[in-house]
Amino acid sequence: MSFRHSIALHLLAVIFGFYFLVAVIVTVVQLYKEYENTKESFYQEIQLLPTTFGQGISDSVWTYNQELLLSILRGVYNSPIVVGIEVKSLDHKMDYKIGSILDEHNQPVYFDTQGNPGKSIETGLGADALFGYTFPITYRGPAFKTPQPLGEVTIYSNERLVFERVKYGFFLILINSVIKTLALWFIIFYFIKRYLGKPLNEFTSKIKQQDINQPHPITLDIPWSDSNEILLLKDSYNQMIDSVNEYQAALKNLNKQLDDKVKERTHELFAAKEAAEMLAYTDMLTGVKTRRAFFELAELQLKNGIRQQTVTSIIMIDIDHFKSINDIFGHATGDLVLQTFAKILKNSCRANDVIGRLGGEEFAILLPQTGLEGALHLAEKIRQSVAGEKITQNQQTIHFTASFGVTETNPGQYTLEEILGQADQALYTAKDQGRNRVTHYNAQAQADKPGSSNS
Repeated sequence: MSFRHSIALHLLAVIFGFYFLVAVIVTVVQLYKEYENTKESFYQEIQLLPTTFGQGISDSVWTYNQELLLSILRGVYNSPIVVGIEVKSLDHKMDYKIGSILDEHNQPVYFDTQGNPGKSIETGLGADALFGYTFPITYRGPAFKTPQPLGEVTIYSNERLVFERVKYGFFLILINSVIKTLALWFIIFYFIKRYLGKPLNEFTSKIKQQDINQPHPITLDIPWSDSNEILLLKDSYNQMIDSVNEYQAALKNLNKQLDDKVKERTHELFAAKEAAEMLAYTDMLTGVKTRRAFFELAELQLKNGIRQQTVTSIIMIDIDHFKSINDIFGHATGDLVLQTFAKILKNSCRANDVIGRLGGEEFAILLPQTGLEGALHLAEKIRQSVAGEKITQNQQTIHFTASFGVTETNPGQYTLEEILGQADQALYTAKDQGRNRVTHYNAQAQADKPGSSNS
């Protein structure tokens, strides 16, 4: 059963949608909380680093021991939770920067282990989201009663390291949410299908089996409840059936009246049908346009060609020796030849080409936006298809051919009748030259010709 036809699936979609929304919100909160806890843990771990390295940094700054200070800073930088460290001394003589730190504009910058600016090697989500812990560096010596301030140190980490630590926990939370969602989905679907979908399907099935002329009350087998909405629906349906039966006789009388009105309209319908057939533009035998329809559509296409300034071509076609086919094999075979020929034309032409039967075995094709070369190519294609076609009738195989006359013109230079006349002259040239060939209109040749053939 498709989704839109199943009430169980509809209810499941609504319930699951709300549950999924709640699950997403809860999961996001869990993920955010896990992230915050891990970030806080990072911050606490960074705060423990001064316990290990703070005294060494203070001593090296106090004694201006740059080599020792740089060695300690590299050790801190190699910590898995540290991405950068910056030392700022009060006299700026012992300032050092290693790794990714924040500049005075709180923009991330990178320095190599020698303290030279470079390009950060940290990539990935959160690599540029730095956070740090700053602690002072002081010197405590026997000559001083109070600690002497020497500057401050800032240790940086980034959110990418936080993501790396919590991603396994993220994965477990997501898997847990997906498993719970799928389990609930199947549980809800099972119970809705069992206690709602199944009774409704039974109800629907019994309704479909009803005889529309003699409906009768139905019963439902629902053992899990003595009274529920579906049984109330069944009782209401049975009451409706009783009412339908009471009005059955009235319906029969109404049907009789309707039949009488239909008979009164029959004559009008037949008259309208005859008028429609008179106006039909399709040749009933071949399925192509009639002569009238062809001329009207061709005129429209020529007007379109004038507006669009495009070339138009026309192909005139005549089935060779069609009269002999009729005389030898009969008119039924001749009709089959015409139908077969028309089918080849339709299969060979485009949707916007106009194909018409001008009379008998004579056809024409108007090709919008098509030049002489394209028209000749189409005509030759049709000629070959026709020559290769064979018709079996009364255990006899019949082959036939056709002659083609092609012309092109820019719309507006000639009328439709003149264009057809040019194509017709080309057609007769093809017939004079032996038929089963394609010939295009040649104005100079026609002017030099003493007379045109009408064979």
